[in-house]
Parts: sequence; structure tokens; C-alpha cells
Amino acid sequence: MRTNNVDRESVVLIKSVFEVRGLNLDRFINTVKKRGIALYDIKKYSNKRLVLAVNFKDCQKFFAIGKELCYNIKKLREKGKGYPLLALYRSLGVLIGAIIIALSAYTFNDFIFGFTFTGSGSVYHREVKDYLKSQGVTEFSRFSAFSLERLEDGILADNPHLSFASCVKVGNRLVVDLALSQDKVGTLDGKVYEFYSDVDGVVENIKVYRGTAVVEKGQAVKKGELLVNGVAIIKDKEVKINVLACVTILSEFKYEYRSNNDGEEERAVTFAEQALCREPLDEKVIKSQENGEYIYTVTLTYRHVIYAG
Repeated sequence: MRTNNVDRESVVLIKSVFEVRGLNLDRFINTVKKRGIALYDIKKYSNKRLVLAVNFKDCQKFFAIGKELCYNIKKLREKGKGYPLLALYRSLGVLIGAIIIALSAYTFNDFIFGFTFTGSGSVYHREVKDYLKSQGVTEFSRFSAFSLERLEDGILADNPHLSFASCVKVGNRLVVDLALSQDKVGTLDGKVYEFYSDVDGVVENIKVYRGTAVVEKGQAVKKGELLVNGVAIIKDKEVKINVLACVTILSEFKYEYRSNNDGEEERAVTFAEQALCREPLDEKVIKSQENGEYIYTVTLTYRHVIYAG
């Protein structure tokens, strides 16, 4: 009850309407009156059910008496000349509460509450977390205080064992996806002038430090297709330069497993993962039959990182 917070004169003008169910309702009415509670608009609908109104300030006492006498009491509504003020007060309370919740959500949404490391490069999560700490990126620091793209570049520059880093805000967590430096095109000798894909797939991310990208994020590419060209425009002239770039491609690996047994989808996926020799991002199995034999065609989607420079 909020009677202490509403104008006393207005409270007197508010009545609460109740439904009362039970036996011997006359006894209940007489008991309530003897205990000093005024009753209004009493309407009996049957020997076991009546509706009445009491002053708003007597609600708690009325409920207590009903509970003591084992009657079922249900509050239906409020009415009276002072009710609009009570409704306004309650609406303001709800509005203020909603504003407080919204402000809290907006404020706390900018804070980091934890980190999640994924991908093959997550074995170096301790080193990466130390680097993040050196940049002031810790629990309870703000997302707005740093650039996610610059953080990705810094992680790669700090750790030679990594070839890919992605930082994404997911709720109040910073999710860091890392890939090991295991796929290379050429060597770091500065003699790569054209950068080609060595797999079929879709470009997930492309970072070009020297050269000109000829594909973009989300574009499907084929094995052998040119990704980055070693040219630059200097003073309106095309100049040949070496390429320095990193490209991440989402590729698919297909594997066929045959068996005389039904229901071996998980076994097929296990063999496919062993054949792929890297962690897949997604898996799909299609089962078919041929000459009484079950054929499980497994498709694994994986992240393929290549770089040159």
C-alpha cells in the first residue's frame, strides 16, 4: 500500500471494491463492522458471494480480518473522487521505475563484464588478455574507450603466432576470435605482387596494408582468384608494389562416410573433423541410401586464413 505517500484527504475519498466468498456472510459483515471498518455498497449475489467497498486506508485491516475468518477475498478495483490522483501517482511510479531501468541498462551496456576467446588461436588467450590489459581493456572498462578495429590490429602486431583476430561486443562481453598462423601464401620476403586465393569460399574479412583489394567482404571467390593486386596510384600513375595483406575465407570441406548402420551421423562428423585437421565453425550431414548401404555426406564450414607480404 502507498497510503503514506498519497494526500490523506484524497485517500479518504478512495474506496476499494472487494469480492468476498464463503459461508455465513452476514456473520462476516457484522464482525468487520464491529472492528471499526465501514462498509459501502454491499451487494449479495448468492449465499456464498458478495461484493462490497471499504475505505482505501482500511484495506490491510480488511484483508487481515478475512484471512482470520477463513474467507476468500479478491480485490476488484478502486473507485471514488480521489481515485484519479491515486492512478496518477501509480503511473508516475511506473514511469519513474521504467526511466531508472532504461538509464541503468544504457549506462551498464557500455561496460565490459568479461571476455570470451574462441578459435584455434585461443590457446594464446593468456598472452592476448595481457596485451588487452596493457591497453587498458579490462573488466569494467568501457567499450566506448577504444576502437575494436585498432584492437584487432594491435593483437596481431603483438603476437606473431596469430594470423587473424576479431573483436566483437556481445552484450557485456568482449568476444575475441583468434586464428593461428598456419596458412601462408609466399613468405615474408616482400616479393609477393599478386595475392590469390587457394580455396573456394566466401570472404569473411580482408585487411590490406599494401596493395589494392579486388574483392570485398561477403564476396564468393574461387581457388586461384585474385584477391589483392600489387599496385598503387601515386601522382596519378599506377606503380607496382609488393602486397601486404591478410584475408579470411569461410570455406567448406566435404567428406563422405559409408556404413551398413543407420544413425551414425555423429560418427561421420568425427571422421570428417579428423580429416579436416582444424576446428570447424559449422557442420551439416545429409544421409542417403544406395544398394542397402548408408551414405553420410558431411559438410564442414571452417575459417581459412591466408596472408602475404
